[in-house]
Amino acid sequence: MINICDDPTLTPEEKWEALYGTEAFGNLPQYKVNGHVGHCYAPCPYSTQATDLRTRHLLKLSDTDELPLKVGHVGDDSKEYFMKTAFRGSWGFECTYSGCPYLLSTGISYFHR
Repeated sequence: MINICDDPTLTPEEKWEALYGTEAFGNLPQYKVNGHVGHCYAPCPYSTQATDLRTRHLLKLSDTDELPLKVGHVGDDSKEYFMKTAFRGSWGFECTYSGCPYLLSTGISYFHR
């Protein structure tokens, strides 16, 4: 199967639309740019946006371990909150949601390195 980016039959505009779902070539729709905080590819393991597999992987849980409480990381501003790149002695990802169960129970934001 050929990667859409390498398909010689598609114009750059057609590739853009297939990849990003918009005809606004070279310009992502504002809701995709401004509708979230943090990296949209990095949901917090305590978020309902994270799959159970991702949660188990990030928290080093076995298949038989109980999953933690997960809540939707959507703020009053209707933005989705994801983890951001942060430095705490070494680089990693830090949760940006103020209602995260981990933050509420420990007093510090979840950090994954």
